[in-house]
Amino acid sequence: MKHYTLESAPERPVTHNPELKKKVVFPEGVSCLRHISHIILNQGATAFAHTHPETTEIFYCVRGAITFSVNGEPAKLLPGHLLVVEPGEEHAIIEVGMESEMVYMMVG
Repeated sequence: MKHYTLESAPERPVTHNPELKKKVVFPEGVSCLRHISHIILNQGATAFAHTHPETTEIFYCVRGAITFSVNGEPAKLLPGHLLVVEPGEEHAIIEVGMESEMVYMMVG
């Protein structure tokens, strides 16, 4: 058994915007799950467009309002919304309307 807490999770920079910091709650992969992370985004935060050729990312909005661009199409996440970005889909965070909280994971 392994037990993880948000309080003890290490803080790391986000690859797509090192000014953003995330807490990697589940840092090691198991089966197809690569990691689970938690992030609080300040109003106005962004992350540049990128792709993952072999992995899927799943984003879940806990609070706030986060607008992504996926293949050039906007996708707004509000509390309780979940966004799945498939391998190869270009995605970015283009707008954070207020302080927002998100949990996301990478699988594949």
